[in-house]
Amino acid sequence: MSHSFDPIDNTSNNEHFQEVLDKALSNPSRRNILRGGLGLASMFALPMLPGCGGTTASNALPALASSTLLNFTPVAKSIADQIMVPTGYTVKVLHATGDTIKAGVPAYSNAGTDDAESWANRVGDQHDGTEIFYISNGISKGSYIYAKGDKAVLAVNNESSAEAHFFHPTGQTSGGVSSKKFDQFSSPTSTPPTGWDLKTRPGSEAIKEILMHGVTLVEVTLDGDGKPTGYDKASPLNRRITPETEMQVTGPAAELANLQAMMMTKFAPTGAKTRGTLNNCGTGITPWGTLITCEENWAGYFTMPKDSTAPTDAKLIASRKRYSVQTAATESAATTSTSGGWHTVTDTADTNFRFSRWNVSASGASAAADFRNEPQTFGYNVEIDPANPSSVPAKRMAMGRFAHEAAVCGIPVVGQPLAFYMGCDSRNEYIYKFVSTKNWDPADIGGGIAAGDKYLNEGKLYVAKFNDTGKGEWLELSYSNNALIKAASFGFSNQAEVLVH
Repeated sequence: MSHSFDPIDNTSNNEHFQEVLDKALSNPSRRNILRGGLGLASMFALPMLPGCGGTTASNALPALASSTLLNFTPVAKSIADQIMVPTGYTVKVLHATGDTIKAGVPAYSNAGTDDAESWANRVGDQHDGTEIFYISNGISKGSYIYAKGDKAVLAVNNESSAEAHFFHPTGQTSGGVSSKKFDQFSSPTSTPPTGWDLKTRPGSEAIKEILMHGVTLVEVTLDGDGKPTGYDKASPLNRRITPETEMQVTGPAAELANLQAMMMTKFAPTGAKTRGTLNNCGTGITPWGTLITCEENWAGYFTMPKDSTAPTDAKLIASRKRYSVQTAATESAATTSTSGGWHTVTDTADTNFRFSRWNVSASGASAAADFRNEPQTFGYNVEIDPANPSSVPAKRMAMGRFAHEAAVCGIPVVGQPLAFYMGCDSRNEYIYKFVSTKNWDPADIGGGIAAGDKYLNEGKLYVAKFNDTGKGEWLELSYSNNALIKAASFGFSNQAEVLVH
């Protein structure tokens, strides 16, 4: 989901899509299409990008047959705090924020009194992308057809802590000042109460807010037709992936050392691993049966407190500016930092740097001695195996770093590469595709993270270029693409930098 405070804004000199559209609409033949009542979207109902849609042009969209229309009586307007559905439809809650997913965890109080650490075993908050995986004999079949006896795992993204004030007895507090119902995430003009300046956030509050992010995976119970009826609170398949879950750093073999160099932090000085996923928005299912969860508006979780040390590395600064991560110690007293001051906790042990990691100043002698690189560990597609709760999730860096909204795989064809289509859900950004080097082999169904290593580490990343003819082309984002790389002011040194920056 794109938010009103979406921080990333493209300041390049590239033509805006609206400019391309305006040029196209100045063409009389295009205007004639619009006069047919098809709307602006029809402008690009023509073949544009190879591998991204149909192959025949059409001057008119076919009329919808009455049998394809949804016939129902719309629900009336209401301010009732409940889900409303039309007559003839039913709705059932499978699980809700705070519900337990592990035996022995107390039922959710809904009063803000729950133990903070218990959120690692509760359903997270702010549900977004959702997928279901049918599992047979320990193998996830992804979106493949349900067979009697299969288990099913429901995977749900928990995008943000936008309603965090509801998870504490008196709302969020800072320096002993209660925020009451103040929601610092609702808009960039939110005004904190007097005295709220992120002096010190209580550890118990920060832990809840951190752990409610990520992904919730639970085994759902099924009826005879494979339809979910509820969920198993004690299933060994239940799992939370949070901002504190360790993950693999992955990418092209030839670039892995370069990628790891950019992932070095005090937590992982070699850069061989990272941890956590943030602001998970859209999702995708791989042909081999794993989940892809997409990190969207991750940039605002990191901060540089007043009087902290700013980084001096020119490339790091340039990249931060492009992604809207703080580059200087400019945090004001009335900050509306998305992280909610998680770096300010002092009353709880900073085990594994769970709080200090959100302070991305250059306080150490090198990147391996602080968390200046921490923002570079986010902004990716993350692969999770729903059938194997002991598997380590993988950051699929070869698919590029941006505000990922979704990752949709084209129809797999045996013996041909796989193509994943992705969008950057920030203002004035781009559409991408990733094409695997390896050709699809259905024998890899159920192959888990190992299959992901095969298809998602090696491949080509492309960005879409739209033309005012109603057609377009895919431009490969490759270090060897001299025209594209030379036109950039960043000064790329290798393909790893292209993928990360």
